[in-house]
Amino acid sequence: MSDLDRPTEGRPQGGRTGAVDCCRAAPSAREPLSRDRIIEAAMCYVDANCLDDLSMRRLGGELGVEAMSLYRYFPSKAALLDSVICHALGTLDLPPARNGSDWEPQIRAYAHSFRTVAKQHPRLVPLLATMGPQNHTLAEITDRMVALWRSAGLDAPTAQRAQTALQGYITGTSLWEASAERTEADFDFGLDALIRGLRQMIEEQSLRQ
Repeated sequence: MSDLDRPTEGRPQGGRTGAVDCCRAAPSAREPLSRDRIIEAAMCYVDANCLDDLSMRRLGGELGVEAMSLYRYFPSKAALLDSVICHALGTLDLPPARNGSDWEPQIRAYAHSFRTVAKQHPRLVPLLATMGPQNHTLAEITDRMVALWRSAGLDAPTAQRAQTALQGYITGTSLWEASAERTEADFDFGLDALIRGLRQMIEEQSLRQ
């Protein structure tokens, strides 16, 4: 079972389309420290302030502990942010590991769930835009989506390019929406155009087989 399919502490059960509202019930400083508690506190801090303001010292102050206590769980701020991204992306609506042929609804569900995460955590979007395949969760998401494009009928190199184009559109739009409000209709307009072009490519590759 992959990390994306395994229920974890702090991850909502019964579907992945809703994100955790970690600030709804902030834990008491007297609660034992844990990885999940640190991750949720970091996400809350970034949501309320900004990414650049986050430091281990400030986060320790939020949790009522010394900064050195956090290094028992995370060797650096970068490692902590990597886990924050994994936690946030745990709510994405991903296709099953074994995909069927009905690829379009799965692409749309993924795109809208990613947009939902970005709108709920807009200050994390710049980090999402710069993290690459070294983040194991992002790498697994990419592999899952490329497998979906392959099941739709694209060859391996084109499937990779299709996912790059899709992710570029979603992330780029999310960056834009972080500073300028756009409607869901605006988002769907671009997504529809992208899907139409890729549908034609799938049909063309099917004819050549």
